[in-house]
Amino acid sequence: MTLLGTSGAARSRAAVLVVTLFVAIAAWNATLNTLLARSGLASAMQVAYDTTLPLTALGAVGGLTAATVAVVVTLAALARTFAPDSDALGASETIGRTALAYARAVVVAVGGVVAAAVGLALLVVPGLLVLVHLPLVFVAVAADGEPIGRAVERTWTRARGSRGRVAAVGLAVVAVPLSLAVIATLTALLPPLVELALGVLVTAVACAAGVAAFVALAGSMDGSNGGSSRTDRVSPTTSRQL
Repeated sequence: MTLLGTSGAARSRAAVLVVTLFVAIAAWNATLNTLLARSGLASAMQVAYDTTLPLTALGAVGGLTAATVAVVVTLAALARTFAPDSDALGASETIGRTALAYARAVVVAVGGVVAAAVGLALLVVPGLLVLVHLPLVFVAVAADGEPIGRAVERTWTRARGSRGRVAAVGLAVVAVPLSLAVIATLTALLPPLVELALGVLVTAVACAAGVAAFVALAGSMDGSNGGSSRTDRVSPTTSRQL
């Protein structure tokens, strides 16, 4: 699969989106720290957060919600930038269809993470299955413009025989940020603000690389299953369905 990232314009767009992702993840971390501090959970867990914002607990909830949506939308824009048949701003799509693709991406990301957490809490295997398929479903709704139900069904089918590869890519994406977080938790080598900035930078780069990898992986699966394109994957009668 050839990514649009090979062109100069697409590389520039991707660079801007990675910077945007860095800011969104920094805001997410800061508002989460603020919420934990203001709600008293940090004290209960005997954890001190030095990097917080001058917000109330309710303000932190609103900020965290906005930051979450910003992170997901930026990741969806990256997926659309890397995919060969879509564009972050919609290209030939109508504004409504582009907005719907981003809305579906938010629903898939937030709903998928909640479903995975519940699955892991109740029974490990369902949670792991959700986590393995979630990135490909996200790519399908964000870059391919598919309705959520069809994206889930199609992802389950095309991932058959490739779930090991998908899981390996997912583990590679989270390994470096997770290792950095563990090291930061166990040591105090850096000032809190520097530690936050470094963690956010590594996470943003890892997420961007992960999106590119999953877009390419989805394309390779499509190629091995007949090479269907984005235009023939989306039925006009289902393009406006969730």
